[in-house]
Amino acid sequence: MFTILTVLTALISIMFIVSVASTVTALRRENEEDKRLQGKHSVF
Repeated sequence: MFTILTVLTALISIMFIVSVASTVTALRRENEEDKRLQGKHSVF
C-alpha cells in the first residue's frame, strides 16, 4: 500500500515538473518570436 502511494506520488510530481518545463520552453519560444517580429517592424 505504501509503495503504491509512493509510486503514484512520484509519477504525479514528475508529470508536474514536465508540464512546468514545457510551459517555460513555450514561453521562451514566444519571447524569441516576439523579438524577431519587433526587429522586423523596427525596419519599417
